[in-house]
Amino acid sequence: MQLQRIEQLAISFHLLFPNPGNESFTAALNDLLAGNTENALNALAADPVPFRQRLDKALLKALATLFPRLQLEDFESGDGEFFLQHARNVAEILTNLIPQIMADYPDAEHRIRPSAAKLTAAGSIFLKLKTAAILMECRKAAESRICRVINGALVPVEISNIRRVDGFYGYRAARQVFLEHFGAFAAGKSNLPLLISSLPGLGKTQMTISHCIHYPEITLVLATPEALDKGLEELIRTLGTMPERKFMVFFDDIDVPQMDWYNFRTFVGGAFPLPKNISFTIAANQTYPANISSRGRGFAFPIFDELRCQEMIEDFLQANGIKQPSANLIAVIAADYVEQFGQKMFEELSPRTLVRYLEDFAVDNRKKRWMLDSSRQDVIPHPDPQVFYDENLKLMRAVYGEEIIEKLRNKELGIV
Repeated sequence: MQLQRIEQLAISFHLLFPNPGNESFTAALNDLLAGNTENALNALAADPVPFRQRLDKALLKALATLFPRLQLEDFESGDGEFFLQHARNVAEILTNLIPQIMADYPDAEHRIRPSAAKLTAAGSIFLKLKTAAILMECRKAAESRICRVINGALVPVEISNIRRVDGFYGYRAARQVFLEHFGAFAAGKSNLPLLISSLPGLGKTQMTISHCIHYPEITLVLATPEALDKGLEELIRTLGTMPERKFMVFFDDIDVPQMDWYNFRTFVGGAFPLPKNISFTIAANQTYPANISSRGRGFAFPIFDELRCQEMIEDFLQANGIKQPSANLIAVIAADYVEQFGQKMFEELSPRTLVRYLEDFAVDNRKKRWMLDSSRQDVIPHPDPQVFYDENLKLMRAVYGEEIIEKLRNKELGIV
């Protein structure tokens, strides 16, 4: 009977945790299923966090990984219902399985910690809550993965309106780099820092947060520029006490020329290697000096011009059910967006204001019909490239000063 229960547990467990070695708790359960009973039970009993609490957290994390949208309909039928039932199976079997193993294990009192006999999933949320309530717990678990470090302790931070990774449009190269980079860190393959640079308003902050927490293995730590300058050693020491977790520390709005990079150089490619469970993402409006950029993976956002604008519109239309939007329809929408900017309906030409425009467009059926009709006319309006050029020059002047304008003029004139 006990062997049959272990076999049932193994089926559900391996469906939910295809890579159980990534965390100490699931690794210990995997050892138990593999027959390494003494090591597994001693490891589980040594954990100061109650067994039921660790199990619930692991199961919630597994479901959030499988269904990152975290929508109720995902769990009420099909694959979602299937995996939720397996999560319930794991909790139900582990309600009394370990005490039974302890009772039958030869010489257990001399080989296994006595406290292992108390390892039980009794009271698990998966045994007492309905589907909607479990979904709410999944969402809470996902939200708590964003923190700040205050006085040496991790403090959860609530950030509203975080977009899913499929809620971004255009900037395909940036999205691919972010998915690859954070995915590699989540899988334990690399903790190389990511160094992002762009003009203001291109979405580097939102994109970083969304793509980072897309991976449930990662805890995002929002850090101040001062922590990069003065408090880096203390921050690393704090996070290093939790080696079972993966921390992506995000330093936003860094003033590159004014930053003292000594501590960064010390821990990244310097005398004291960064712990494998910690990585950095740094975002700035300026480019990085060579002795900093050589220590990480760099990505510079392309400027927001008429081509990038139309790429975003194309992605938006495809995401909203138009599989192959015509070039004329895309051009008409882009031209209207630029015209509204000219009428002072938006404070800037940028991805964030374009998204606002598109969200309004999506619910305005009258405007959609007008745009479709306009795209079938003999004369098709197009977005004015000069408007984008002028606005980008203003931004560059504000961020980089007059020197960059002179360089651009010389480049246009062919002057090296």
